[in-house]
Amino acid sequence: MIKGMALSKGGSRLPLILGLILGLVAAVLVVVYLTSAKDEGGSTSSNGEGAPTVVAAQEIPAGTRLTAAMLRVESIPQGTQLAGAFSSVEGLSGQVTRVPLVAGEQIIQTKVTGTTNISAFGDKPPLALIIDPGQRAVSIELSSVIGAGGNIRPGDFVDVILIVQVKPEGDTQGTSDQLAATIIQNAKVLAVDQTTTNPNAEASSDPSKSTQANQAATSMTLGVSPIQGETVAMAETCAHNHGGRLSVSLRGVGDGQALSNRTQWPADGPPPTCAKVLGVSALGQ
Repeated sequence: MIKGMALSKGGSRLPLILGLILGLVAAVLVVVYLTSAKDEGGSTSSNGEGAPTVVAAQEIPAGTRLTAAMLRVESIPQGTQLAGAFSSVEGLSGQVTRVPLVAGEQIIQTKVTGTTNISAFGDKPPLALIIDPGQRAVSIELSSVIGAGGNIRPGDFVDVILIVQVKPEGDTQGTSDQLAATIIQNAKVLAVDQTTTNPNAEASSDPSKSTQANQAATSMTLGVSPIQGETVAMAETCAHNHGGRLSVSLRGVGDGQALSNRTQWPADGPPPTCAKVLGVSALGQ
């Protein structure tokens, strides 16, 4: 009887062992399946099967001119790519942000503007969009567009001339003379009066629609360096205080040669003064 009980007890272990084996096999199969599914799911990222999309590599404030270092290209699933997204950094560098961008944000056409899509503004784009990097726009007052018969237009390059009244040294008769000197060279004309010209206007199918300068203009806006902007501002006050005025002379196309006999105020120098930019020791009152 005891022997029979022992046999019965030993036989009851077989189903338990089989169950453990089957459970182990099932666990192994689940692990294998999940591992395979994970590998297949990640293949889109590792194999780069998404759409190449330009995103911000850092936080970028509005009004910032983009550089390649600020951008990166990521592989984005087709369904999550925004309309108007850029697929390449090429052509995007140099454009200006319209709105702030956060790191990782997709860059689309409506968030930036520049020379590649400035035509959206027509023949009169905002002045800020046509200022070259590192430059400033400054305006000078003119009684008319002096020089070149009033035919100076946006896009031309000019020299700025300061004309003042001076008293000769040692003069005791109260006589005065006139002194003229070129104070800014090869400055780009951005606007004449309140008129700007689309820099892509020459590509228009109708060149006759390109903006013309106003013959009766009383102001001209120039693109200059920051220190040149200080020089122009000082020169206007100098002309007012010494019975003078500012004038401009038009340069020929492609003529960027500097006049070596005229003062070029150094960017790291002291603030410009009226006498120094004219190349004299002092100006009489």
